[in-house]
Amino acid sequence: MENELATVDEKSSSSLTKLYVGSLPYSWTAEQLEDMFKPFGRVTSAAVVADQLTRRSKGFGFVEFESGDDAQKAMSELNGREIEGRNLAVREARPHVDRSNVDRGASPRFAREQVATSFDNNDSTDTTGRSYGNRRGWW
Repeated sequence: MENELATVDEKSSSSLTKLYVGSLPYSWTAEQLEDMFKPFGRVTSAAVVADQLTRRSKGFGFVEFESGDDAQKAMSELNGREIEGRNLAVREARPHVDRSNVDRGASPRFAREQVATSFDNNDSTDTTGRSYGNRRGWW
């Protein structure tokens, strides 16, 4: 029984290995983020999240440690530290939740429109096969 409790405690301390780092300066790179966390232990990965179109940082990132104890130590030391005029928010990373289909309580006017695809080309193509667009198309 005692050995079971010890393994449960070990698992809970080692499960915290990935940290969310918010309020990063927009100019920071993954290398700078990794360098900031290296003094606390072995960093297995570091990433700064960027916008897909502009490639500009979104101001947050993730750091993963080899050890849960190292991650805990880094979180307690760096949370609230000021970097380039911004106070860092360092906490345990939570799994990503797909919120595209979740009702947010917003009015239906602002809800995302679900576009139904139609394989019926009667309204957009004449008999020669030329396409003139359709209700969901060009105009």
